[in-house]
Amino acid sequence: MKTQQLEIKLSNKTEEDIKKARRKSTQAGDDLMRCVDLYNQAQSKWFEEMVTTTLELERLEVERVEMIRQHLCQYTQLRHETDMFNQSTVEPVDQLLRKVDPAKDRELWVREHKTGNIHPVDMEI
Repeated sequence: MKTQQLEIKLSNKTEEDIKKARRKSTQAGDDLMRCVDLYNQAQSKWFEEMVTTTLELERLEVERVEMIRQHLCQYTQLRHETDMFNQSTVEPVDQLLRKVDPAKDRELWVREHKTGNIHPVDMEI
């Protein structure tokens, strides 16, 4: 009789262990499904943010290149205008410099400032 009672006790304990194991297994499955769902949501959100961020970076890069282009165009335009102005002011000076004769300039200086006599120089024929 004791053996039978022991067997019943063991059988009941085994059934309880099986029920506990099933509950734990069911709970673990539910936890796994919840974690997979959270992971999938996070992954989906990450992809959305990645696409949005990439598009924003592309837009900013286009703006950056356009701003640089505008500044360089403005620089070249101003440089061109400045060069034209400089050219127009330098041309008369350049023409006058071409007319300068160092020998005559020396002679004129000596005469005007009475700094001495003009010494003869070699002549070219």
